[in-house]
Amino acid sequence: MMDIEKTMAFILEQQAHFAADMQMMRASFEKHDAEIAEIRKLSAANTESIRQLIDVSMSLAHNAAEMEETDRRLAARLQELAESGAHTDRRLDALVDILNKLTRRNGGAS
Repeated sequence: MMDIEKTMAFILEQQAHFAADMQMMRASFEKHDAEIAEIRKLSAANTESIRQLIDVSMSLAHNAAEMEETDRRLAARLQELAESGAHTDRRLDALVDILNKLTRRNGGAS
């Protein structure tokens, strides 16, 4: 009878260890589940932040392209104005020459 009691005591002790180990595993799983949930939340937040950064980057790229086009148009317009100014200068020079000739022809008298 002694062997049966020792065996029963051993089995009960093993079951107690097993139950304690199971409880520790459950606690560990619950902890890991909470950590995974937190990681998922952070991942979702990071994904949204990345999406916003992509949107901002695309907007900046679009605006940069528009600014380059505006710069090209302004450069072309400045070139036109420079040419027009040069043409005006030539016409004014011709007018000054005409006035000088007329003044000399009339004896320079006012």
